[in-house]
This record gives sequence, structure tokens and C-alpha cells, in this order.
Amino acid sequence: MARTRLDEQYEEKKKLKIQRMREQQAKEMDEHAKLLGDQKPAMLPVKPNNDVDMEEKADVDMADDLEGLNDTEAARSIALKSIKFTLDELLEMDDDVKEQQWSSLTPTQLDAFTRHMYTSGRYSPTLNPESEAMPRIAIINEADDVKELEEKRDVNRHGHKSGNAPMTSEEAAMLNFAKQGMGKEEEVFDDEATLEKQTYLWADKYRPRKPRYFNRVHTGFDWNKYNQTHYDLDNPPPKIVQGYRFYIFYPDLLDITKTPKYTLTACEDDDFAILRFTAGPPYEDIAFKIVNREWEINHKHGFRNQFKDGVFQLWFSFKRYRYRR
Repeated sequence: MARTRLDEQYEEKKKLKIQRMREQQAKEMDEHAKLLGDQKPAMLPVKPNNDVDMEEKADVDMADDLEGLNDTEAARSIALKSIKFTLDELLEMDDDVKEQQWSSLTPTQLDAFTRHMYTSGRYSPTLNPESEAMPRIAIINEADDVKELEEKRDVNRHGHKSGNAPMTSEEAAMLNFAKQGMGKEEEVFDDEATLEKQTYLWADKYRPRKPRYFNRVHTGFDWNKYNQTHYDLDNPPPKIVQGYRFYIFYPDLLDITKTPKYTLTACEDDDFAILRFTAGPPYEDIAFKIVNREWEINHKHGFRNQFKDGVFQLWFSFKRYRYRR
């Protein structure tokens, strides 16, 4: 935008200078004719294209203007250096002190400082040190974030992460089964928890591998008495986790008579817990970080814990508490 405006100003000044040169030339020719009277003026060398010469002169004059513009930039730089405070120091000042500092600036310093503020901001957030990050805010590397996003997309589309072996037809059928009946209030859940290094007695016979899975988390609104008072359908309360559905695939489990198990352990954060699944050779243990609330283990409320056709299913919802006066 600034470049376009500069070009437009250049064209306007160029036309104005050409017009002035033509007016000056016509004035000089009139004065010369008055001095000579009726005599014919001496022949002047004829230039075939007078407009070209005038444009060249205009270009020279415009170059002088640009040199003046550079001088202005130099003046702004000098004015910026003469200011006794920096931008970072100004941001840390109180409002009253800021007002005093602003009023102490000259017009040239004010113009230079505001331009400096614009070029420093550029409408983008500034990069702050990690020490200034808010508590419990995880700082993720950009490359790691992109890699994790691609892996989640692969899990959602194909049921496996990048670099793993392609799915077999049996695993694909399990994945299709796990996706059946997925509602609008359910989302794919793959928040794996990092486990300690695992060692197995059967590792010398079979190569341990992580099982595939397709998990779903059910979210919704809790219309308790407080939310009914402070929220409505147009302005609903925040969604909360209401339950999970886990589908862990064990198509190649050697001993199918032993049903896979799950254990729930505490986490460093009391609001969460670690749900760990254990099967047998050739599968490693796998764990997920879930919300730590009391389960509704009644089958009437959708609880399911079964191992059938190579798929271990664990469904549960959280209890809902209603308070009365």
C-alpha cells in the first residue's frame, strides 16, 4: 500500500513539474517576442521531442525529492535516538507516567516514535521468553506440533499412525465397527499417556507391538440448577466430559482365553487419571489420560466391559449428582 501511494505521488509531482515547465517556457517565449517586436526570432535548435526532455528533468527533480525523503528518514532516526525512553520501558510505565512522557515529545520525536511502534508491532504477537509463560501452559515446538497433528489425522482416517504397518482387512473391519453409531456429541479421543519402559518375559519370542484403537469421548451440557439459572439455550454453559467408549483391537492375541484387563491409577493432577489396558503377547500395554470422576457401572446406564471378536470394549459414563435443599 505504501509503495502504491509513493508511486501515485511520484506521478502527480511529475505531471505538475511538466506543467510548470511548459508555463515557464511559454512565458519566456512571450517575453522574447515582445523584445523583438515584429522581427522574427533567431532560429533556435529544434528538439524533436521536447516532452521527453521535460520528463527527464522531472525525473531528476523527483530524484532530488527522494533524496529529501531519505534525509527525512535520517532525521527520524536521529529523533528516535534522542528519546530518553524505549518502547519496552514505556509499556511498563503507569498510565500517568506514560501521559507525561508522551507530552514531553516534540512533533518530530512523536512521529518517529509512533512509526517505530508500528514497525515493531506489525499487528503480530511478540515473542516472549519461556519464563514469562503462564503456569501449566505447555510450550510445544512447532515441528512437534505439526507431527502430532499429522499422527492424529492418520489415526482418525486410517486407524494407525504414520510409520506403522498398514491396516489389515481384519483391523479395518474392527475400525468400521468402532465407528458405528458415532453421534454429533462424540469426538475421537486419542490422548495417550506415556508409560515407563516395559519389559516382557515373552519379548525374546514375540516382538512387542502397540495395539490399534479407536476411542470416543462423549461431551455435553450439564443443566444443573446453577447452569439453568445462569445460562440458556442461546448462551449454553461449557461442555463437560460425560463418558468414554474405548475400542482396543487385539486381532492377533495368542491366548484368547485371557480377557484383556484395565486398571485405573491416580495422576499427578487430581482432576485426571490414567486408564491402562493390559492384554498379553504380542501386545504392549497402552494407557490414556481421562477425566477423574466416579463411573456409572450399571448396565442400564450403558456400562460395557467385554472382549469379543478381537475387540476389547470399555464403555462408561460418569455419575450425575443432583442436590436438593
